[in-house]
This record gives sequence, structure tokens and C-alpha cells, in this order.
Amino acid sequence: DESHPVSEGILTPLHASKRAAELYLETYIKTYKINAASFRLTGIYGTRQFGGEDHGWVANFSIRAIMNRMIKVYGTGKQLRDIVYAEDVAEACHAFYLNGKPGIYNIGGGEEFSISLLECIDLISDIIGKKPQVKFEKGRLGDLLYFVCNIDKAKKYLKWYPKTPPKEGIKKLINWINNERKLFKVSN
Repeated sequence: DESHPVSEGILTPLHASKRAAELYLETYIKTYKINAASFRLTGIYGTRQFGGEDHGWVANFSIRAIMNRMIKVYGTGKQLRDIVYAEDVAEACHAFYLNGKPGIYNIGGGEEFSISLLECIDLISDIIGKKPQVKFEKGRLGDLLYFVCNIDKAKKYLKWYPKTPPKEGIKKLINWINNERKLFKVSN
């Protein structure tokens, strides 16, 4: 949950920058009594996302699978993540506007929408009807083996929860990629 320290284990500059932003926000809320929130966003994915290896990995895997490019998996692929569809994140922002109580909120898929990297690749494979090429690389510094956030605070104070299950959201993403293949072609 939100009380769990984010600055533990192997820290990267990304972790430090996220925590620093939260500290600034908490200070502004206390000092100036503003109604603001910081969202700890998990694996966001959706249409119109180009995705990279570090962020947007669901889109990255989907694009690579459809375009017959190698998918790189760092570590075993058994790393578990909760993922959340972009439209659900937009609804969380609107929910804060309507019901917001200042503070830090986990906005993600929670346990219900958690998936390992390998399970995601299998789901993509089932949707597109072919097995993508996968290359395993050495694990990366600071990569969490398990990250599933507790979204109870967002449910309670924002009256928000994710509605789009991974299979449905990834199908929407794949349909968009298929309709926009020209965006993903490598020019010579």
C-alpha cells in the first residue's frame, strides 16, 4: 500500500526522482492546504502508446510481436507486475477531481490485473495467433521481481478501481497496432 517505502532495495535515479516528487507534493499539501495528489502509476498500457523496454513494456511486447521483431526479456520473465489500461488511469484522474482527498495513491491493476512478463507474451501470442521470438538477457539493476500495488485507498477515497482486464485491454492495443502498422515500419 501507499505506506510501503518506495526507497528500499536497489535504488535507481528513477526511484529517487519519484520519491522526491512525492515529498514536494506532501510538503505543498501540508504548507498550503492544497487539494493535490500524487499517483503511483503501475504498468500503464493502451492504444497510441509506442512503448519502450523500460516503460510501456506491454505495448513494446505487442508491437514487436506483430512486427515480427525480437522481444527482449531481462531476467527470467517471471517478474510479476500489475498493469492498468490507460483509459482506467484517465478515469482515476477524473475520480480525484470529483472525490479527491489529498495524498498519495496507488493507481494500478492491483492483484486482479497482475501478470508476469511471460504470461503477457503468451496472452499476446494467443491474441495474434503466433508465437513471438523471445530473447532472454541478464536481469537489470533495480528491476523488481514482484510489484503489485494495493489499490484499496483509491477505491475508498476516489471511488475508483480499474475496469479493463489485461486480455480486453491488450486486444484493444493489438487492434490499434494492426490498424497503424505504418507507424512501426523501420525505414531504410
